[in-house]
Amino acid sequence: MAKFGQILSALRQNRGMTQKELAKILYVSDGTISNYENDVHYPDVEKLMDIANCFGVTTDYLLGRCKNNLSPDIFSEKLLGQRTTGDIIEMIQALDEDHQQALKIILYDMQYSMMLHRYKKDL
Repeated sequence: MAKFGQILSALRQNRGMTQKELAKILYVSDGTISNYENDVHYPDVEKLMDIANCFGVTTDYLLGRCKNNLSPDIFSEKLLGQRTTGDIIEMIQALDEDHQQALKIILYDMQYSMMLHRYKKDL
């Protein structure tokens, strides 16, 4: 599992941010950011929450406790009509295994169709 420093560095670089820019946002020195990224020092809980908020991820993600970097806010976003992302996930979890498998096939088919459509459009 990735360490905190690796995760922070990747998030920062994916945003095209320098250590100095991140340091300014978090009100710390760029040396502190370097120490975080090299696992020399770790932020206190309040600063950890600031970092999570800055990148829109959970503290669990920053600490390497989960693999996805989705913000918890995504679960309350409207996805289909009045349904939230959280509602949709609950609906999927309530399906029996056969129906989950069928849904997976449908989603893969839709992804394939979209890629094919983009490919044809680029020709």
